[in-house]
Amino acid sequence: MTTSRSSNRHGAADRILSGTVISALFFSLAVLPGPGLAQEPTPQPQAAQELPPLPSSPVEIAEKNGTALRLSLIDVTKLALQNNLDIAISDTNEEIYQQKIRGAYGPYDPTLTITYAYSQSRRANTNFVNAAAGFPYNQSNQNRLTFFQYQQALPTGGDISATANWSRGTTNSDFQLLDPSYSSTPLFRFTQPLLRNFRIDQNRGNIKIANLDLKINDSTFKQKVVDTVARIQALYWDLVNAIRDYEIRRESVKLAQITLQNNRKKVEIGTLAPIGITEAEAELANREVDLIAAEERINNVQNNLKALISNDRRAEIWRQTIVPTETAEFRDYKVDLEVAISTALANRPELEQLDIRLEQTDINYNVNKNRKKWQFDLVADVGLQGVSGPQSFRNGIPQVAQSIVGGPFQAFKVLLSEGFYNWSVGFNLQIPLGNRALESQLAQLNVQRRQNLMNRRVLEQQIQVEIRNAVQAVETSKKRVETARVARQLAEEQLVGEEKRFQAGLSENFRVLDRQRGLSSAQGVELQALITYKKAIIGLQTAMYTLLESNDFEIAKGSSQGVPGLQ
Repeated sequence: MTTSRSSNRHGAADRILSGTVISALFFSLAVLPGPGLAQEPTPQPQAAQELPPLPSSPVEIAEKNGTALRLSLIDVTKLALQNNLDIAISDTNEEIYQQKIRGAYGPYDPTLTITYAYSQSRRANTNFVNAAAGFPYNQSNQNRLTFFQYQQALPTGGDISATANWSRGTTNSDFQLLDPSYSSTPLFRFTQPLLRNFRIDQNRGNIKIANLDLKINDSTFKQKVVDTVARIQALYWDLVNAIRDYEIRRESVKLAQITLQNNRKKVEIGTLAPIGITEAEAELANREVDLIAAEERINNVQNNLKALISNDRRAEIWRQTIVPTETAEFRDYKVDLEVAISTALANRPELEQLDIRLEQTDINYNVNKNRKKWQFDLVADVGLQGVSGPQSFRNGIPQVAQSIVGGPFQAFKVLLSEGFYNWSVGFNLQIPLGNRALESQLAQLNVQRRQNLMNRRVLEQQIQVEIRNAVQAVETSKKRVETARVARQLAEEQLVGEEKRFQAGLSENFRVLDRQRGLSSAQGVELQALITYKKAIIGLQTAMYTLLESNDFEIAKGSSQGVPGLQ
């Protein structure tokens, strides 16, 4: 149907041009003097090929010099997914949110601490045990070294720690059996919550929220891609419109040139007043101005489209001219309203993002509700003891096992061989007696959740209205296409009829020019109706979130890696 309509359009234009020339020839013959009168040579109108040359469009110039870049709508979409800078910028947000997830695991990173301390104390002799013979005071010195203190939080809400200490101490007490004394004491501790922080705690809540933030970003990215591609596809059809509009206006200029030539011949043979030439010249000038403006529109749309499908101002595409391979053909697009609404409600990213935020609110609520529970923790300690040192003989025979007598390294040997240890298992219980701040936070989260649920209903209604309007826009623009087609056909017939009436002396020159303008306007209206119909389909597909396939989003996710000059 489109092919026949396009053929009718061009055929009608040819009929108009040929009809104008034939009518002029017919009228010239009609005004020849009868037999017996002196006959003057009758001027013949110039043939169409003798008309002043028409300018070439930017597309025709590019086709001649080899700079034409022929692109289909799919080609433009793929270029946008790969090279659009707005999409590339949005793509980099995923890296940010991935790093946020990594940062949410930060509390589980272990810490390792190494410390050294020297201490000295001097106290008065106040009891027999601490007394030092010959001294009115008791003095002790100690060097303490912590080889490491390792601590790490666990995904279960608990934590583990391990500490290894070594120390050297001296004293003037007569009852110290080893002087100096060396000790090595590793200690392991495990804590596990059994009520509060058992199933969830702040760390695990933050990780879940960070993962949901990544999902929101992914949904937002898809929304950005769809909106950008919709804008680019609409711009593609604007370029088709601008190129075809240039052709229509150039055809109108050609009609004005033929009319001017015919009017000059008529003035020469005395069948038309000289004002007819002035009218035709003025109309030709106006149409040439419109043609120049149409060329400017082509260049402007070209530049805007290139900016959206290129990621480098030095790219080769800036030295080329985009030539659309798609034409504004009418293709009936059928859609069921209820199917469109249900599709949109299932696919729209705004609803997905709102659902994720509801999930985040629930996580925050559970984290805060967990803080209301009693703190009931299992605590277990296991430690080893190693001690050594030279024997002290200040107070008779020492009661010291020979296995611990030795230097500083003997303490490590004792640690591993003698079995000196200590361990403990117990519970810590903490009962909150009131927390008004926490109760307030929980109440606020409850209100926030109800607000989100109501916002979802509002959004669902907005989407339904948007789909209904989009479907109506498709149907309305479809009717406009049909009406504009009929109007264009009638304008062609009116111009042909007005030309015949003018040649027969039953019309005036300005009426012919007006009919030419009417045909050009009708052609433009039909073209604009077709483009509006194409854009209405894009708008409906965007509203239903069916404009792109799922693999197109995967292509877009790599767009940030292809931007030159960023490394």
